[in-house]
Amino acid sequence: MDEPWWEGRIASDVHCTLREKELKLPAFHAHSPLLKSRRFFVDILTLLSRHCELCPAARHLAVYLLDHFMDQYNITTSKQLYTVAISCLLLASKFEDREDRVPKLEQINSTRILSSQNFSLTKEELLNTELLLLEAFSWDLCLPTPVHFLDYYLLASVSQKDNHCHTWPITCLRKTKECLKEYAHYFLEVTLQDHIFYKFQPSVVAAACVGASRICLQLFPYWTRDLQRVSSYSLEHLSTCIEILLVAYDNVLKDAVAVKSQALAMVPGTSPTPTQVLFQPPAYPPLSQPPPTTLAQFQSPVQDLCLAYRDSLQAHHSGTLFSGDTGPSLHTPYSTLQPLDMCPVPVPGSLSMQMAIAAEPRHCLAATYRHSYIRGSTMFPAGCFDS
Repeated sequence: MDEPWWEGRIASDVHCTLREKELKLPAFHAHSPLLKSRRFFVDILTLLSRHCELCPAARHLAVYLLDHFMDQYNITTSKQLYTVAISCLLLASKFEDREDRVPKLEQINSTRILSSQNFSLTKEELLNTELLLLEAFSWDLCLPTPVHFLDYYLLASVSQKDNHCHTWPITCLRKTKECLKEYAHYFLEVTLQDHIFYKFQPSVVAAACVGASRICLQLFPYWTRDLQRVSSYSLEHLSTCIEILLVAYDNVLKDAVAVKSQALAMVPGTSPTPTQVLFQPPAYPPLSQPPPTTLAQFQSPVQDLCLAYRDSLQAHHSGTLFSGDTGPSLHTPYSTLQPLDMCPVPVPGSLSMQMAIAAEPRHCLAATYRHSYIRGSTMFPAGCFDS
């Protein structure tokens, strides 16, 4: 099949099959003792996948495999966790990407991100770990992730009937589609940063990425009939996930503006000037339409979840991908692994992800573990209404 499945005649059938498949995905309990180091290894997988030019589906599947494998096994040394993470990426690339794009083990071992940690993976270790992963997932890697749904929903993401800021018609449909696609893929990468998104089905996360992108671009209505028909979701179904994405985006935007202002203040002879941002509405528009509501009017547990997520991001300000600090770049060699005391975002009891520790015995792989955390910055897509 030369054309992408979402553009072919069987697109709706494939979508229905993926929707049926996601209902059978195993539950994520989030009781691994290594959740504190999760974002560090997500960053590593992201950097390696981009270095090897792997498709987004391979990256998302690799993170999914790593998360759920950590949920089943106790991995207690840094070498084991590195081995599992790299094996997840190579296994996912073999399943999702073209054969000629699957990276060689030598290519992975030679990357600066691993060589700076004095880590290398042997072929025997890779084969043994890949077999362990396949057995853990019953040799079934056909596991839908949000990236599998996103392109199908993007086909209906923008139409000529849409208005910008409620009143202005869209002047360039092609450019608007391109910019919305950039935003949607940006939000898709945000979903990798926290396991809280496993609370939602992958199709919900993908649809929420499109909805959040339309809100950021101030396209009205925020959720069209075409999108509701294609996804089978109403705006009310997506509101919780969209709110979490917008809270994350709002923190990134504020941090980026603050860092830019600090950098300008350090330049001699420059007077403080207003910092231009991509858009600057007074507040995020309401998600329910009609009647209008605001974030403060969202009833619990939606409000509790969003507030908890915002608080957690602010608490982790000094060391997350959502921060705009001037710490070490993601592309510089990492320092020696150090202990990390930060924990993932707390989830209110009313919207808990069933995080109770499972009664079945946990598998154990080994002894002690030391870990670190990466800090970095996020690039923003260009505006779609520029002349």
